[in-house]
Amino acid sequence: MKKQKHLMLMGCSLILGLSLLSLGGARSNTMTVHAVTTPASKGLSAPEKVDGTTTEAKSVTGNSTSGQVTYTNGTNNTTTATYKQHKYQTSTQAKTSFATDENVTETNGTKLKLSDGTTATRQGVMGHVYVQWQKNGWNVTAVANTDQLTTSSVKQTNKTVTAVANKVQKSLKTNQVTTKKVTRGNIVIYNGSQQKPVNQISWQQSTKVAQVSGNSAETTAKIAKDTLN
Repeated sequence: MKKQKHLMLMGCSLILGLSLLSLGGARSNTMTVHAVTTPASKGLSAPEKVDGTTTEAKSVTGNSTSGQVTYTNGTNNTTTATYKQHKYQTSTQAKTSFATDENVTETNGTKLKLSDGTTATRQGVMGHVYVQWQKNGWNVTAVANTDQLTTSSVKQTNKTVTAVANKVQKSLKTNQVTTKKVTRGNIVIYNGSQQKPVNQISWQQSTKVAQVSGNSAETTAKIAKDTLN
């Protein structure tokens, strides 16, 4: 009788052990598996995570010839920035493609002097003030809403607008964007945070055309910095 009881206990232990093993296996199958696709694995030089921010790559499509990286800020699935690139067979084809992103610098308007001596041109259009200048092959446009500026006098407004342009210029230089050599480049940066990826940095380097757009001017510049070579 004791022997039978001993066998029953062993049988119960075996069943319990198998049950725990089964549960352990099921638990392993439900573990979160992170995507293995990264910009680097697709031949794209864009960063997987943006330094000093919560912005990181959500999806990567295409390859080094024609690819795109979509970014979110890590708290939701809303796209906060994108990086796109395309390589063409000739630099002429690349130039034609880049022309659709190019924003020609205006020469007519109030002349302003930036902190490094660069001459910029100020214009006002439909509730916005644009300050444009050229630096190392880049056309740069700083945009501010008219209601963000002091309008008590033309002199004070020019001073405020110049301060906005200097801020943009300093950020681009700090993030090593306008210090990079490009065939041609175009930058549009808005003063203040934006709800949509309207800040844009695009460039052509020989047969390659690339573009970064984002809600945050700083994040947009940081992605461009890590991507430019």
